[in-house]
Amino acid sequence: MKRLLIATMILLPSVGFAQTSSTVPKFRVLAYVNYNVTSRTFEERTTSTSFLEESSTTRSYDGGTGLGIEVGAIYSITPAFGILGSFEVLSAEHDASLSTSVPHPLFFNQSRSASDEFAALEYKERALNVDAVYTLESGSFVVDVFGGMTLFITETELVDEITTNSVYPFDEIEITNSGTTKLKESPIGFNVGGAFTYRITPVVGVSFQAKFSRATIGLQRDGGGPIDIDAGGFRIGGGIRLAF
Repeated sequence: MKRLLIATMILLPSVGFAQTSSTVPKFRVLAYVNYNVTSRTFEERTTSTSFLEESSTTRSYDGGTGLGIEVGAIYSITPAFGILGSFEVLSAEHDASLSTSVPHPLFFNQSRSASDEFAALEYKERALNVDAVYTLESGSFVVDVFGGMTLFITETELVDEITTNSVYPFDEIEITNSGTTKLKESPIGFNVGGAFTYRITPVVGVSFQAKFSRATIGLQRDGGGPIDIDAGGFRIGGGIRLAF
């Protein structure tokens, strides 16, 4: 999909669109509903010391697709070039699987293990985009190709520390308590995309958009290594545009 988006932006100038300064408005407002088609898969591992040996817990996450909304505006500096500013809100969910290994209290090298599953953990993303825009138009059809910087504001729900229990002869363990925690991070990344608009009237148009954005969320919890998660993704959507 990303390759298709890039190829589309390269080929657009050759498909018959031309600039007409009298028909490109100075100010355009947009409102979209977007669907994030990119899944988000990541893993983390924490360790501690129990009974003079290492305990470890691995958490694996998968999910991240979901719906979002985007509002923004384009200011045309010239008929061909402009500035786009937009704000996106995305809510998604991911599932998690947990496996833990705890040393035996009586014997060395005889760790016990247990596992658990978690569903519908939350991922929230806010994104502020500032882009340069190149506009092509022909009659009632307008194409915008854009790219620039994105500030992501993210909140990720993760599986928290767990509590285990075992009884004599201590050959098995069970997870007796587990919860979740939310970590926040605000990385800076990029976005690139294109939009196709059909003007129903000189003011109102219907629009379709494809966009790819990316930044790396670096999270850290006590006792664990860094957790790298990709913010953004490939999104398709549609909505309306108002020209003034």
